[in-house]
Amino acid sequence: MLWRPWRRLYSSRSWGAFACDTSPALDHRHQIPTAPYDSSPLAGTVSRSEAHLILHPAQYARPPTSWPSHVESACALLSELASRTKPHGSLDGFRVNLSSGDDASLPTADAWDPRRSAAMRAPPNHQQEDEQYWMYAYAMPGRLVKWPEPVSLRTLPSGPELRASLQALWQKAEDQHETHIYVCTHGMRDCRCGVAGPALYDALKEAVEKHDTQCRFEGTQPARQIRVWPISHVGGHKFAACALVYPHGDWYGNLRVSDAPLLVRAALAPPSSRHDLDDLRERLVLWPRWRGRLAMSEAEQRDHMDTWGPPIVHTAHITPQRRAGPSSRDTPHLLPLRFHSHDGQWYDVDGEEGESLMQVARRYDLPGIEATCGGELECATCHAYVCDAQRDDPQARGMIHEAPSWSAHEVSQEEDDMLEYAPFRQASSRLTCQVRVTRALSDWMIQRGGRVELNRY
Repeated sequence: MLWRPWRRLYSSRSWGAFACDTSPALDHRHQIPTAPYDSSPLAGTVSRSEAHLILHPAQYARPPTSWPSHVESACALLSELASRTKPHGSLDGFRVNLSSGDDASLPTADAWDPRRSAAMRAPPNHQQEDEQYWMYAYAMPGRLVKWPEPVSLRTLPSGPELRASLQALWQKAEDQHETHIYVCTHGMRDCRCGVAGPALYDALKEAVEKHDTQCRFEGTQPARQIRVWPISHVGGHKFAACALVYPHGDWYGNLRVSDAPLLVRAALAPPSSRHDLDDLRERLVLWPRWRGRLAMSEAEQRDHMDTWGPPIVHTAHITPQRRAGPSSRDTPHLLPLRFHSHDGQWYDVDGEEGESLMQVARRYDLPGIEATCGGELECATCHAYVCDAQRDDPQARGMIHEAPSWSAHEVSQEEDDMLEYAPFRQASSRLTCQVRVTRALSDWMIQRGGRVELNRY
């Protein structure tokens, strides 16, 4: 892998700059590109969750430039809450994040190391367990509550108690005429968020100030008080810049500086459709940048976009009818594949086009693929190396330290996150549950010596 020097990213006037390689986030003019980083459809890209808990520092300033890639490695309270949101945990269905909040007036503590390993955790009885945070909790429809007092890991209520208390607070919550816009600025997680995020953050702060100034000039009160804060990784790096508007629950992506006034307009709308006779709740949504909404499934988000989003005009087209022959979907299409174990054993097997390499490995009971989670992307025990052959000895263990010449799909952010926990991760590392059997993969293996190198656990 070529070493590239670390460079300063886009610098926010509020809290400075990150130190990362900027090249993937900038165009040939070294500017934030106007076009999206990824052209995939936006609607339906937010995984469903019932509620969102966001921690704000109450004791020490924690600016985004100090956040490591996985903030839970440095923040004991965040780590505990995140563990409770796992399947079957006491906060199952919730999500949790960190914001720097309004920490300008707070004293600074020992800075976190932004390059801290994802697997690291503080030892028991560490001073982190006493560090205090405010906890904002958001739920639908349009519910916003702030935990009555700062909490630390030591004072955090038990899981069932915390969930029950939040439910009680949400039941009594009234609209506070306050909107919170969170912008993902987590540059150490992905440089696109560290470049496009701070630019949008500053533009939103200016747009809010301009709106408030206009209201004062006209002698009126803003419909809602808008506060703009950074937030840690929320998913969807490729859609940077990403923003969350709460308590409305709307998530946005592919945002640029020019979108700031329209996002502020959306934030001024009522947070729910209750008593909203003019449908401003939906009409003011920035639909071209809308990713989804809290408490909606991906399918519900797409349906909601079809109902409320801008109309799409499709040009007429004609597809010729298939004249004869059964559909290829009627019978599985088998493709030859090659696996190579750590002890040198070769396995020449067949895989069905479209299934995962993990499914193939389990069907043939190949060694080294445990897949404890069953392919749900909740563990790294199906980790293997998809790599090229050694140039001077094709029968030897492959070139696991290099990315394969086979043109695979880009590793998703979820797979990349889970690979952090894979032992002996290399440039060719993949989770086999995420690699699909294709004709191109099979040809690469059979004609060019590609293979799946299995681990020894």
